[in-house]
Amino acid sequence: MLDKIPDRSITLLDRNFWSANLMHTLMNGGNKRHWLIPKRSNTVYEVIEEYGDGDALWRMKVSPQARKKNPSLPEYWDARAITYDVQGKAKTVLTSLPISNYPADKIAQLYHQRWEIELGFRDIKSSMLNNAITLRSKKVDLIYQEMWGMLLAYNIVRREASHAAASHGQRASDVRFKMAFTFIASNLIVMAAAKPESKTGMRLKELRSGVCNLFLERKKARPNRPRVVKQSKTRYPISRNAVPLK
Repeated sequence: MLDKIPDRSITLLDRNFWSANLMHTLMNGGNKRHWLIPKRSNTVYEVIEEYGDGDALWRMKVSPQARKKNPSLPEYWDARAITYDVQGKAKTVLTSLPISNYPADKIAQLYHQRWEIELGFRDIKSSMLNNAITLRSKKVDLIYQEMWGMLLAYNIVRREASHAAASHGQRASDVRFKMAFTFIASNLIVMAAAKPESKTGMRLKELRSGVCNLFLERKKARPNRPRVVKQSKTRYPISRNAVPLK
């Protein structure tokens, strides 16, 4: 697969593909082949240089196991770290893209767009197809037709949900897709046969007003207080006045 990656390209990866060997092979296996991947929570690094707010150069140690499998790996490897905010949460992505040609905000926007696409495929698979393992069609032409139908249906639902969210001053991502899909799809089926056609605009307005009950609830912020270790439950009685054993 790595041999098929074209030159002058950017490969976006999921955090599960995090590997110094993979990144090193991808980048050095062609001309200007770059990668972009989210940071794992257990990443150990050293800040080498600060480029700006949320933009820095990190240095990480390559594990002995990785160097044993691939002796050409260096002892340390550097990556550009870009931290940005998504709905109040800090997200960090690592990349080989140089700062000279690629601004941090554009890189963050690129990965966020990739994440939105992944969420879209998740909604299609889980909400629209009920986690079906295979498609219904058995012929190539019908498979393409079925795929186009799913994508069209998804975009129609997303379009109406976005209009509904905008009319209520909310973000489109705040709409519960599964419930919105059921509500919008059933209303559009009824609307297709409704008469007169001149009242379609009014019916769409009523449809969007009905989406007001499908918004996600805002999570309450975690209280800012120190964490404590709670005592584990036991089925034996505890004596508060017991004398320590000698």
